[in-house]
Amino acid sequence: MLIKNKKILILTGSFGNGHISVTNALVNQFNKMHLPNVTVIEHDLFQEAHPVINSIAKKYYINSYKYFRKSYKYFYYARPDKTDACFYKYYGLNRLVNLIIKEKPDLILLTFPTPVVSILKRDFNIHIPVCTVITDYKMHKNWITFNSDKYYVATESLQNELMTLGIPKDNIQITGIPIHDQFNQHVDRNSWLIEHGLNPDKKTLLMVAGAFGVMEGFNEMLATLVDKSDHQFVVVCGKNEQLVNTLKQRFKGKNVLVMGYTKQMAEWMSSCDLMLTKPGGITITESLCKHIPLVFFNPAPGQEGENAVYFSNKGYARITHTYDETTHVILDLLNHEQELNRLTQNMKQDFLPNSAQNICRSIIEILNESIIQHEVHSKARLYARLFAK
Repeated sequence: MLIKNKKILILTGSFGNGHISVTNALVNQFNKMHLPNVTVIEHDLFQEAHPVINSIAKKYYINSYKYFRKSYKYFYYARPDKTDACFYKYYGLNRLVNLIIKEKPDLILLTFPTPVVSILKRDFNIHIPVCTVITDYKMHKNWITFNSDKYYVATESLQNELMTLGIPKDNIQITGIPIHDQFNQHVDRNSWLIEHGLNPDKKTLLMVAGAFGVMEGFNEMLATLVDKSDHQFVVVCGKNEQLVNTLKQRFKGKNVLVMGYTKQMAEWMSSCDLMLTKPGGITITESLCKHIPLVFFNPAPGQEGENAVYFSNKGYARITHTYDETTHVILDLLNHEQELNRLTQNMKQDFLPNSAQNICRSIIEILNESIIQHEVHSKARLYARLFAK
């Protein structure tokens, strides 16, 4: 392997947990590759550049699921044909320039839509290779980076969307979305359920309110599900302690296990039969890996809504819009083994494994190519000076 004394700068964002999760998966994979001459550093660019504004923006984003759907929809879909029209395209520019000067990276890897990198490439004439991991299943203009070297995407349809926007096919690689290694580990379903006081002979619904517990209606929907079935339910409320306490009190003694934020989602996805959740890009990729069918209740407009439509069209999930419709669809799937298996088989067939590994290998190849090109150019300049004499 040619590679030597190279530095990779990962630019991510802490809007939700997904982009950080992808970054961690890639960093872990680089560490596994034991590359002593490669340094990987990561920065939450917008948080570092404008912490106060970024904090406000994150609160807006988190609460957009409940309160600001119309305004978020407007921002997300505004001027889709104008790939250079982004209201935050200069956001973080000074911080990024300082990072480049200080760290002198040999490659920039984006796991968060960062339009300011286009400004850097175009206006500052910086020739550092840039690679982008798109962490959703539908294209959005803010992912486009001027003169980017490689896009890593989840699907062929996403590749086609990029090509429609003028991105050369050779600059796009279908890899899937990187997830944590724990989702590749086998879990003994029966043992896991018994360990947590659940019956392995019963169908089990996993209800996930998101990392911040913003998904609504769990109280009402659970009441109907418990009343109309003998199934059992695992409810993950994220960081919403109020929801945890409310559900624990109301469903005490029922076939309901309630918990807050957990790092054992891989085990729960392996052990449950169906999942009700928000369609965040990383969560649904994890579910695709664990081939657990999904129900999306009233997905928010924007990237999550687009993810939901894609998964529904592919036959991995169902979309619902009311409490009654949601409970009906859930019970229908749990009570009909054949239909549940059909969704499961679709997911097994389409999941792309080894995403992080394939992306990291590709990045190393790009770094090696830059070394070769540098050596060729250096020799060319040397020969030119010799023959000039």
